[in-house]
Amino acid sequence: MLPGDAAYAAADPSGATGAPGVGKMIRPYVVRVTRDMSVYRVWSGPAVKDGQGRTSRIGEWWAFDRPTGTRVSYRERYEICEKWNTLRFVAQCTLRRGAVVVIGAGQSVSAETCGEPRGREHYPTNARDFQVYIHAAWTKIGTPDAVLNCPDESQDYRNDPNDISKSY
Repeated sequence: MLPGDAAYAAADPSGATGAPGVGKMIRPYVVRVTRDMSVYRVWSGPAVKDGQGRTSRIGEWWAFDRPTGTRVSYRERYEICEKWNTLRFVAQCTLRRGAVVVIGAGQSVSAETCGEPRGREHYPTNARDFQVYIHAAWTKIGTPDAVLNCPDESQDYRNDPNDISKSY
């Protein structure tokens, strides 16, 4: 996909890119999905809502890989500060063929960014576990031409903190 393409700009690769210590991605790639693919999001759960009354279930950051390991190891692999997400529930959705998204390695996150004054919570860059950035994902569901197809929230599961691939 080329930078001059309108779909490239709409994917918002600059919004997915972060400076060292801030999080997001390094070296993002804009891609068009050629087949329906599962994507996964580990989120805080139905009781946690933002100022607009939305949960974190449908957000911009996803993974192609099914969540595995402990909550702590998942947080480390995907550079997710505790204040951003408690990682209690797992949603599996389908990214539809033709969707244009940004993929890339996770950028480092500093203790300052995580709001950890003692410096305990910080994450290095991870070039192995790619992230999927779906710009304004909550606007891309619920219509016939939606690029993100998610089942009802009741299909999500509360994960076991020691093995998030399993229900708690």
